[in-house]
Amino acid sequence: MVRGTIEHARQVVAGDEAASPEIPTRLVLIGFSGAGKTTVGRDLATRLGWDLVDLDERIEADFALDIPTVFARHGEDAFRATERRLLVQALGQAGQVIVTGGGAVASEEVWTDQLLRSPTVLVVALDVQPETTFSRLSAQAAAMGERAARPMLAGDEPLARMINLKATRQAAYDRADVTIVTDTVGPDEVADDIIRLLALASGARQELALALGASGSRIVVGAGVIAGAGAEVRAAFPTAGRAWLLSDEHVGPLHGGGLSVALQAAGFRVETWTVPSGEGSKSLAAAGQLYDWLLGDGVERGDVVIALGGGVIGDLAGFVAATTLRGIGLVQIPTSLLAMVDSSVGGKTGINHPAGKNLIGAFYQPPLVLVDPALLATLPHRELTSGWAEVVKHAVIQPSTPGGERADLWTFLDRNAAALTARRQPALGALIARNIALKAAVVAADEREASLRQILNFGHTLGHGIEAAGYRYLHGEAVALGMRAAARIGLAIGTCDMATVARLDATLDRFGLPARAEADPDQVLSLMTGDKKRTAGIQRWILPLTAGGVEVRSDVPDHVVRAALGEIIG
Repeated sequence: MVRGTIEHARQVVAGDEAASPEIPTRLVLIGFSGAGKTTVGRDLATRLGWDLVDLDERIEADFALDIPTVFARHGEDAFRATERRLLVQALGQAGQVIVTGGGAVASEEVWTDQLLRSPTVLVVALDVQPETTFSRLSAQAAAMGERAARPMLAGDEPLARMINLKATRQAAYDRADVTIVTDTVGPDEVADDIIRLLALASGARQELALALGASGSRIVVGAGVIAGAGAEVRAAFPTAGRAWLLSDEHVGPLHGGGLSVALQAAGFRVETWTVPSGEGSKSLAAAGQLYDWLLGDGVERGDVVIALGGGVIGDLAGFVAATTLRGIGLVQIPTSLLAMVDSSVGGKTGINHPAGKNLIGAFYQPPLVLVDPALLATLPHRELTSGWAEVVKHAVIQPSTPGGERADLWTFLDRNAAALTARRQPALGALIARNIALKAAVVAADEREASLRQILNFGHTLGHGIEAAGYRYLHGEAVALGMRAAARIGLAIGTCDMATVARLDATLDRFGLPARAEADPDQVLSLMTGDKKRTAGIQRWILPLTAGGVEVRSDVPDHVVRAALGEIIG
């Protein structure tokens, strides 16, 4: 994937392929000192075959002086004016990797449609904590004897000054198209991330795999993927005769017609069924109607069910596919953020029962999942907001997941919140792909939720109770409330501190998720006792840790649960 993107970029710059005005042919790296911009920039220029422009080096050549001397002799105003002139000059040519100094983007003058906001420019901020900057610069100075050339290290309390300086510049850094957190990753991995961002910004797609022995899923992520759905489904099910397309009354009219045409062009006979929107369709009655439709019209084991919709459609269609003729083909095409990052991946299917949510179901892996972020353009605002809850959940649990030592998703969310809530690419596509990869890694380690997969239920214990108490709240809204309660339970029994609770609250607030609910606490607790996460009558809780990640606990007193619930139910 990365190699193909590099070749595509090289062809565009060389003129072998017509460059769309919407495809970035210039990369600009911004961010605080010590984030690794120079090292990453060199790596990217080599991989892409583009020119490297280090603005600090260009400034030194222009003045024939080193940076500290330029400041001392000519002042910051002269330095910034030269910096802007050289940036404009560098942006005038395609095939440029431009590394900026820490303060280069603080001026409004560079954030115009002709400069950093041009569609041919991809601006990537490398984010680093001041403590990391201090550590890196100190190590470099000690190793190379360059302390005099590191003005940030000179004088008293350098760390405090770094903290203050980064805070003053953070708003400018947050204007980047995407921010990558670099505290815990090396330059090679950061460069890989940026290559993938360039791919997404250029309209390419990413492929991920969930391997589970004989089963598993091929997951394709990219804007416009749904346009090629017919060929993708045909490749996954080469002998299938009919495609049974299930959607709901909102999604079907928007996207069902185009998908049907694509499937027919791939040689499928398409049958369609639409159910009412909402949790009410995840029922035995709705499943029974689908069985009547499929079996009454002569479904065969070689056919394929296609779930086009959000989590309700994915769960319902998956359950029916898993249980019809003991299992027929299944493709998930999620249309909500929640379904894209979570419910379409991992093979959990199910329907609700009056005793609780998702109590009837099966594990059934879809061989193909097609994730098209462009479909989110038609998603209602409340549905999009609901989906952020599962994204926040993944960010909190990341350090406890396989490969989660990077522990950067939470900061990634906070730094990229404006771009993400505005549904801007490539930030949104990158986030979706990373969430899918996290979910797939957990499922690959524990498909049947015997141990590790339990951590994906963070926020769901009380969340499901809140949701099932009348279904007035969307799934993500209820999970967000459940996460707030779980953090307060963690604070009460000592798994996390108040700073963790406050940080989680702030992130959920930033993405517009509810802080309180109107519900009957006794009903919520009653529904919680029927939750499928109970073992031998003991409720398991997923609680956040101060050091990062989560742990499973089964020793939470009832009065602590009720007190935490009281803080989120009005």
